[in-house]
Amino acid sequence: MNLSDNSVPQQWTTGRPVVLGNVHVISMDAGIGDFVGDIVIEGDTIRDLGPRAGRPGDALVIDAGGAIAIPGLIDGHVHAWEGALRGVSPDSDFMTYMSLTHGKLAPLMTPEDVAIGQALTAARALDQGVTTIVDNNHNVRSAQHAEAAIEALRAAGIRTVFAAGVGMGQPDEHLLPLLLQLRTAYDDDLTRIRLMQAFPTVEGWKFAVEHGLGVVAEIGGWVEDLDSYLNSGLLGPSFTLDHCAGLSGTQWSRIADSGAAVAVAPRSDPHYGLGVAAPVLQAERAGVQVALSSDNEFEYGSHLFEEMRQLMSAQRGASFAATQAGEADVPRPWGVRDALRAATAGGALAADFAGRIGVLKPGAKADLVLLSTEHLRPIASELGAAVSYATARDVQTVVVDGRLRKWAGELVDVDWPALVRQGEDSRDRLLAKAGSSVEELRFEGQLVLD
Repeated sequence: MNLSDNSVPQQWTTGRPVVLGNVHVISMDAGIGDFVGDIVIEGDTIRDLGPRAGRPGDALVIDAGGAIAIPGLIDGHVHAWEGALRGVSPDSDFMTYMSLTHGKLAPLMTPEDVAIGQALTAARALDQGVTTIVDNNHNVRSAQHAEAAIEALRAAGIRTVFAAGVGMGQPDEHLLPLLLQLRTAYDDDLTRIRLMQAFPTVEGWKFAVEHGLGVVAEIGGWVEDLDSYLNSGLLGPSFTLDHCAGLSGTQWSRIADSGAAVAVAPRSDPHYGLGVAAPVLQAERAGVQVALSSDNEFEYGSHLFEEMRQLMSAQRGASFAATQAGEADVPRPWGVRDALRAATAGGALAADFAGRIGVLKPGAKADLVLLSTEHLRPIASELGAAVSYATARDVQTVVVDGRLRKWAGELVDVDWPALVRQGEDSRDRLLAKAGSSVEELRFEGQLVLD
């Protein structure tokens, strides 16, 4: 069998080992390195890999010759509930975005609307080679909204850290007790439950730590009395801090000492004016391995390959500028492996799955991507092709938790046209209730509501 065999999805069954043979593997594990050989999947785990990996006799053997295998990409911060609002207001600044989403549209959304947005975001992520998302779901208006959101993600088969929160001006009395209910109902390796706070509170952080929950918080120089949070003694490896624009060197050092993860947003920060570029050089100087974030699709399209390239350019530009300014101890300019590390190992830190995802090695979760080189040729460096040239078109195969989610360039068990129609219907209903329509927006850069 080969990568164009349409019978593979029917034969890739639970419990049967799978061998992806003769593939160019970029493992992102220093001890294993890169090689041409086999990846052996058994259940939800990588059983073996290497030039001479053992092939079980009952395995489904697929000749993946010429393809490039990378760990599944990890989006360290995305608001999946906004999936149906893709491109509604491309020119919005930050406060307009918050007003339109949380002030106008979020209150109109039913659990069904949220589920449709989640399903769209998950399907688009899988299509692009993203196998894990940290879903900063700041529209958990009720238990029904949360359950609809999680069920949609589980049905899509994407690995998720579901960080439940509320948006600007939303009531939140229900949120903390609800987190404990969600953890009891859902928390496993495919769905982790966390607290999400767009505007952090010490009370929320204390609750999460006391109950063994992780936390996602969006922070930056705009947060009042930020040092009180960084000095609270609550920060730890189960915390993921998003954006982190405008922080001082001392504040970065406190984050590094705490072991908290950081997800930077290469396109979001300059788009919203939170920073000239993602603060990747500041993170490096503090010894923090960053994760990548697509943030949302309200203004621009999510694509982690583009985020990698944007982040690499931002880091290289900042490194060269610092060197030219005569600064000391400047981190070296990034190469393509550094960019891929942010999208894999860095993302694993943001999801609190370090060593289990974002890497191809025995015992790790079977989350991986095969890139076809059909449209990438001519290439010399497979690593360079994966980072500097690949797009969703080149994502041939996606595996999450040992299950096939994309094959031969098509999502498995997803009726994409039907899902898009559901998204458009949901969006149009919401816009109509808010007093607008797609026809009014078609040639506009920004949604304006009274």
